[in-house]
Amino acid sequence: MSSTADKQYAIALFILPKISCILSALGSLMIISQVSRSQFNRTKPQQRIMLGISVIDFQTSIVWIFTSFFMPSESEALLATGNQKTCDAQGFVVQFSVAGVLYMCSLQFQYLLVIKYGWGERRIRNVEKWFHAVPILFGGGTAIAALVLEQYNAANWDCWIAPSPPNCTSSYEVNKGNSDSGLTETDCVRGDNAEFYRWAFFFAPLWASIIFCIVAMVLVYRSVEKTESKSADWNETWRSPPRTTRGDNNRNKSEKRTVIPRVANQTSNQSLSDKVKSQNYWYSTAFFVVWMFPTIGRFIQLSGNDMHPVVGVLAGTFIGSQGLFNALIYFRPRYYKCVKYDKWYQKVGVLVYSTLFFCCYDGDCTKDDNDYVEPNQHRAALSRNVIRQGSNLRSNNISSNGGCEDEEKQEES
Repeated sequence: MSSTADKQYAIALFILPKISCILSALGSLMIISQVSRSQFNRTKPQQRIMLGISVIDFQTSIVWIFTSFFMPSESEALLATGNQKTCDAQGFVVQFSVAGVLYMCSLQFQYLLVIKYGWGERRIRNVEKWFHAVPILFGGGTAIAALVLEQYNAANWDCWIAPSPPNCTSSYEVNKGNSDSGLTETDCVRGDNAEFYRWAFFFAPLWASIIFCIVAMVLVYRSVEKTESKSADWNETWRSPPRTTRGDNNRNKSEKRTVIPRVANQTSNQSLSDKVKSQNYWYSTAFFVVWMFPTIGRFIQLSGNDMHPVVGVLAGTFIGSQGLFNALIYFRPRYYKCVKYDKWYQKVGVLVYSTLFFCCYDGDCTKDDNDYVEPNQHRAALSRNVIRQGSNLRSNNISSNGGCEDEEKQEES
């Protein structure tokens, strides 16, 4: 490939990741603001998991925005002005970002426990500490270990686990006798056996997390579909009229079966399950999209081929966009709640202004505690609604297709 093309790809790899990381940092900061400012949100396990994910995405996006200031000046990176200490600092934060990957498993596991196994908030709180402890301890532990082992060096477009010099022979290869130059010991000044640590500290947990999220998403999907199918069948059974015989006509005239409508209950529960299921799928899809191109690039390298620069540019661009995708999904229900505004850019402006400049803004349409109804309160309201309608049916002798009271509002957190 010509030097002109290489320069163009280097410029693209310098600019595009910074754009995605800036947007990702802003998105993560919006979620951090939304959760931390609200006492209501801070009490919700799912919200606290999103806070942990966003904090990690925010700090990772920041160090990627200023990659050129961390990369050693002797590296081939564009506008590199850093040194080995700044490279170690960036490599530490980048490696710690594996905690964000494991946090996505915590989020999906929480959805699985709630939707499929019916765990309540109290039971979730009993195990919530592990949703935070496992990602943080693994991310921090591997980041410290890589720092002690001097694994952080210039790696393509940032500092991470890499051999230095880039084409040195690791001690593992020397011991296997795979050294072409007959080396008896490694010639790596830093980053010895970097490939092993890449797999052990990042790629193995990443791909295990992807598989886990896929399995959890499938289980949630099957559970929701099964529940909604049973609900539909049960509702149809109650709506069907009782069978009668000719000899029972006189008795049925005086004793009519009262059928309490289940339409309101079914519609509300289905709407709620659709919202939760939709959020779960969106978070999973965003996670897969972010790591799709890095995974493709890694498979190309494992096959013994050179990764095309376009794949490298796409990998570098998407890998820093997790916070942006999370913000789009997180604020999606709140976007639709801004009914006061007609234009999409007005709604987006309100969401950004109310989370990033909340000290100067009042009338926040993202105040979740004003619109959220606890699940127990929601079910109680539905029960009262059904009983009231049944009483009206018995007193007024109307059919089971009668109108339903408006349900209380349920805003997905």
